[in-house]
Amino acid sequence: MSNKVNSWDEFQPLEELLVGSIYDSSFFDEVKEVRARDALKRIFDETQEDLDNFIETMHSHNIKTYQPSTKELGYKDSIMDYVNDQGQLGHKKNAGEDKSRHDHSLFYSGIKGNLIPNPPLQPRDDAIVMGNKIMVSDPWTFATKALIPKLKEWFGEENVDTSIQDKGYEFTRSDQNLKNLLHRHNMPVTEENINLMRDQDKLGSFCSPNLTRIGTTCLVDIWQAPTVVNDFLKLEYPNFNYKEIFIGGHNDAVFSVIKPGLVIATRDLEPYKDIFKGWEIIWFEDPKWDKVKNWKRLKYKNEGKWWVPGEENNDEFTHFVESFIPNWTGMVEETIFDVNCLVLDDRHVVVNTDNPHLLSSLRKHNMEPIVCPLRHRFFWDGGWHCLTLDIKRKGGQIDHGV
Repeated sequence: MSNKVNSWDEFQPLEELLVGSIYDSSFFDEVKEVRARDALKRIFDETQEDLDNFIETMHSHNIKTYQPSTKELGYKDSIMDYVNDQGQLGHKKNAGEDKSRHDHSLFYSGIKGNLIPNPPLQPRDDAIVMGNKIMVSDPWTFATKALIPKLKEWFGEENVDTSIQDKGYEFTRSDQNLKNLLHRHNMPVTEENINLMRDQDKLGSFCSPNLTRIGTTCLVDIWQAPTVVNDFLKLEYPNFNYKEIFIGGHNDAVFSVIKPGLVIATRDLEPYKDIFKGWEIIWFEDPKWDKVKNWKRLKYKNEGKWWVPGEENNDEFTHFVESFIPNWTGMVEETIFDVNCLVLDDRHVVVNTDNPHLLSSLRKHNMEPIVCPLRHRFFWDGGWHCLTLDIKRKGGQIDHGV
């Protein structure tokens, strides 16, 4: 009997895949700001269309997909269902937090305040398959708490590892992680606040995309949790050889291993290119954001965190996102989505866009790119690799010489 869960790398033939999901666009029907409501409904309708198209593509390649709806995960039907007893809705900016006050309890609760849970669109943020186990790296988010029972139902309780929660693992945050957290939540990045955060907040989770599996080797970006390799991975998953890197974010926004001998990457991987000695690396340069119409004006409003084409001058929409759901977006100015690929087998790879450099480079290596549009990747800050989790691939753990 074959394992229900089996994935040791990013490129062996894909058989089963978990796909993220979103709220129905009717979730926003009660938003009173018309221009904000219309923009949000468009984003969600078009994202759903793109998800449906992607799933059809997977089925055409005989890949089984799993996609729990928000309803079966326990999400509510309307944004107004997330108004609390005090009449507050959204993130700390609209929930009574006074940014001028910095006593410890208010400082920390202000950062963590969030009344509208992120849609469960990017399962790879909080889980990764390490061989024959689905390892839940962040069991504390609303989406992951809701998803864990479904994972156990579909793939067997014995194949879902929640040891981070069950055993009470804690990790030390890096200074870079603390600075990013303060900056993202509009708190002053000072030595005092960094030390305050370090004292108050032991990290009880980490981002799964900090890990990239390549057979017997696993690359680990320690930008978030410098102790995660020795304190957790070597103890729970000793059958991998861990190599530490420090590139400062999710690995799949920086590089993708397409197949043995071939990587696509941004220049952030350059200090570590010798890890792939003898392999070809297809390099991608930073996007020219200044060429995007009205980008500078939008960046002034949202700090370059997200972009929805056609809505650059929609101040009602921008204000709504930044006031109520800023935690739903990422930092797209730091992301190159061309490298965020999902490999199906040794001949096919799903990409987000029809970038000529990407398509021609892949075809040169006998990889046929399958373009599945993801029109609002600049809002969600994620590509098809982020929005999925490979549950089962053919093959076993192989030493690829990395």
